[in-house]
Amino acid sequence: MHPSRLAWLGLLSTTAVLAAPHAAAQVQPLPAPQPPPPAVQPQPYPPPGYQPQPQPPQPGYQPAQPQPYPQPYQPQPQPQPYPQPYQPQPQPYPQPYQPQPQPQPYPPPGYQPQPQPYQPQPAQPAPAPAPASDRRTNTEMFFLYTTGLGYGIGTGVWVDALFKITDPGAAVIAPVALGAAAPVGVSFWDDLGGPLHKGVPSSVATGLLLGALEGGGIAGTQYVLSRSKEDDWSFRAQTTITFLTATGGGVGGYFFGEYARPDLHSLAFISSGSGWGLISGALFGIGISGRRWGDWATVSGMIGYNVGLLGTGAISLWRSPSYQTLKWMWVGYGAGTLAGALVFPFYLFSDSDPKRGFVAPALGGIAGAAVAGVLTSGMIDDELAPRTSKNFLSPLSLDLGSGPQPVNFGVSPLTGPINGVQGNPEQKGALINAMGQF
Repeated sequence: MHPSRLAWLGLLSTTAVLAAPHAAAQVQPLPAPQPPPPAVQPQPYPPPGYQPQPQPPQPGYQPAQPQPYPQPYQPQPQPQPYPQPYQPQPQPYPQPYQPQPQPQPYPPPGYQPQPQPYQPQPAQPAPAPAPASDRRTNTEMFFLYTTGLGYGIGTGVWVDALFKITDPGAAVIAPVALGAAAPVGVSFWDDLGGPLHKGVPSSVATGLLLGALEGGGIAGTQYVLSRSKEDDWSFRAQTTITFLTATGGGVGGYFFGEYARPDLHSLAFISSGSGWGLISGALFGIGISGRRWGDWATVSGMIGYNVGLLGTGAISLWRSPSYQTLKWMWVGYGAGTLAGALVFPFYLFSDSDPKRGFVAPALGGIAGAAVAGVLTSGMIDDELAPRTSKNFLSPLSLDLGSGPQPVNFGVSPLTGPINGVQGNPEQKGALINAMGQF
């Protein structure tokens, strides 16, 4: 055989030998058919009275142990800190039930709301104002302290005159001692007797001042009317009458304060009335006097002083003007006095006594104060006025009826509201301020 063929035969035989195990592994013989399982024979019921015999345990048999029923998870208690003392916790106050608003449905398209008739709401009663304090103010006490100081010094001078003390060193003892004792005594009176009532300290102080002026006026009138030096009162008599009238004025001021409970506005009004009466009375006395016009002026001035004191005191029981009103009353008094003095140039063309002309300024001053008081009766003080515009309505207005807004035309010396009403800055009109502002 040819060698090349032998080589091919050897290669083929080697390949067959190597592939035989793989083919044997891939070709598996079919399993033999299994016989069917035997049919389960039904067990007969045990006869009556059958007692099952316990079976001996099989070797190697372990009875099943009962498994415990799974318990729910119990959290382990945490170690508690050292017990603290019991502190009650505040419980929240239960809130009342608040109903929730229900959503309102949207109105349908084209819905036109119907106007509801006006239902007047009942007027709510105004809250009751806080009761006014009946306690005196510190301003009143300061007024009484300073007036008492002057009263004590004057009383010391009266003591020196009464005992005829002429030595300068000894003469200052009583005025200094009594001048210091008067304010201290007022302080003890206010502390030990309870706080003084409202208006009483200022009324007592005003009475002391007006009474001292009364005594000085009486002593001055006697000095003017005396025809000789022998008829004149001594210094002891003059100081005695002044001490008595000042003390009487203080006592009268106390009872007036307890009855009327005036404020400083009323007392300033009474003091102003006394001054107006004194000035106008003196001018009137000059006007009706003859040659001794000084006597008439002194007597008439004292009469006018007391008339003004009593008249303004009676008016203060009904109406207490503000400081603004009182200021304009003084302006009105001065303006009336100057207007009355315009009569004097006419005496240049007359043979009458020019002293008669003093009657006009005497009456003109009183008339000017009265008119100014009426026009400014509604003014309030700056600390009580609202912090708004300074415009105001004229008390003497004339409605001309022209246009949608009437023309407000008038003459007024006012600088504040009338009866608490401020002016309208948008109002069309003309306002002439006769006196200006100061």
